[in-house]
Amino acid sequence: MTRWLLFLALLLSVRFTSAQDSIYVVATHYPAFGDTQPAPDDELDAAYGVYNNRLNDYYAVDADTAQAVVDEISGTIMGEVLLVNDWADVEEVSEALQIVNNVPIEGALYTIFLPRGWNRSQKLPVVLSGNGAGTSNNERLYDGETDMGIIVGLSTTFGEGLIGAMSNCGGTESQGVDEITYRSVGAFFDFIDENGGDKNNAMTAGWSRGGGTALMWAINPLGLDYNVHTVFAGVPPVRYGALSQMTPLTYPSLGSIAERTARDENAYRYDNDGLRPGMIPSPFLEVIMGTGDPDEADALGPWGMAEGLRGKRVMLEAGSHDAFFSLRFILEYDRLLTSMDIPHGTVITLNSGHEDGDFMRGALADALLAMAQGEDFETPTGRFYFIDTNPLEDEEMSLEDFYAEQGIDDDPTQLPVTVEIPFRVGVGNPADISVCGTPGDEVQLTMGDVYSLSVTLDENECYSEQVTFDYPVGRYTWGLFVNDTGIPMLNSVGFTSENFPLDALYGSEVAVGCSQVAVTFVEDRQPLWSESYATRRTMSFGILEYAPFAPADCVVGEAG
Repeated sequence: MTRWLLFLALLLSVRFTSAQDSIYVVATHYPAFGDTQPAPDDELDAAYGVYNNRLNDYYAVDADTAQAVVDEISGTIMGEVLLVNDWADVEEVSEALQIVNNVPIEGALYTIFLPRGWNRSQKLPVVLSGNGAGTSNNERLYDGETDMGIIVGLSTTFGEGLIGAMSNCGGTESQGVDEITYRSVGAFFDFIDENGGDKNNAMTAGWSRGGGTALMWAINPLGLDYNVHTVFAGVPPVRYGALSQMTPLTYPSLGSIAERTARDENAYRYDNDGLRPGMIPSPFLEVIMGTGDPDEADALGPWGMAEGLRGKRVMLEAGSHDAFFSLRFILEYDRLLTSMDIPHGTVITLNSGHEDGDFMRGALADALLAMAQGEDFETPTGRFYFIDTNPLEDEEMSLEDFYAEQGIDDDPTQLPVTVEIPFRVGVGNPADISVCGTPGDEVQLTMGDVYSLSVTLDENECYSEQVTFDYPVGRYTWGLFVNDTGIPMLNSVGFTSENFPLDALYGSEVAVGCSQVAVTFVEDRQPLWSESYATRRTMSFGILEYAPFAPADCVVGEAG
């Protein structure tokens, strides 16, 4: 455990409350600056560079919720926390951690965290974090993510301090990669450089959409006057163009992006007569990247602009069964950076989904501690394999330790075979099938007696194809052989037909966050994206070569 995380663990066992004097609702800046009503998130028809909630927040926070967040942060840092709704009200040399809500800066909102003793003459390091897709600043902070406040609050305990900021990435539908948002980021760094920060001593960090912005804001495509030296990108979209060609049948969370962008609950459907009548690439690529050409979109993102990461510390993270992004994307980005001689670390967590892991968080905490202390530091480089042995509790361990515990005689520095498949699909719908593993692995994959795949993995580590499911309605079981060894109906978390009967699992219920048999249901029409998750919603569905045993308290219940 890192030094900072150990101290955090000790502090979390202490209850200490020091809240601000006045309790009030957090500003959304709607309908006028400083006001607190929830802003609508559908005033505009989204288009490239034109997004809802650029300078307002759709998530209104009541006084009790705001106070609970203040209490949690103050109780952990053992100090006072002040909420501020207008930058003009910040206090220099305050003994409190100041959280300045939703500061509008040239096309985006930034919730800024100022450490105790902050003043405008300082030159403190800065960490800027973009939010996940569609998530506002208020929703992120006041719906439970207090890490930024705790980190900045403790930064003066261990060093001179840090300035932190959460960004809404330029609006609800924005991916934070349009020119207006890039210029807003540059304006933010100029602003913070004049207000106690150092725009040339900066880190970008984030997960999901925020992982993509962490990479792109560090790359700085417009060459604006700031320098990001360290990047932590968790479960990031690295190829926006390729992603637009994936289906929401295998990656159901993509349906939520389509629905949010179009303001149409049917926007992701292949049988929809409106915005998406079976179109691939998704027409929403134009809204996100300003182009409908997947190759051009890839060129405008982290894939095409990787050269901009040269000389920076870079860490990436992905799960083997992510309901947004295929594992193959992060693997190929890892190989791209390696081929370019750009040092970086890549963390792969098997049996995990669209979420962060302990190793990545520990490395981030170490980096932030070093920045607060003014020390030089390095981030881990190379590939790191972990496995989540109990997704209900996020119990992670290194693949090496897992192999030792289970008596598995295989190389823990090599990727075991992992398969991504759809859980539910309509007749005639396209769905993605992806197989990843170690080059040289011979893989045979079957779905009942209607689909089969036989492939030897090459240096690309993965093989993928999009299949039209023109198969009769029914339930189909999957079979997997790896190097002529049978993996009998294992799914991503461990049940087999021998230790859990199909009929006990697949009636009207599905397992939540635990183990299931690898089956696909072909139905008479396309299922809702929200009903296409086999396990909890951060995870897609698939098979692992070496799956952990199902936890004893595995719960079977309603989906979702």
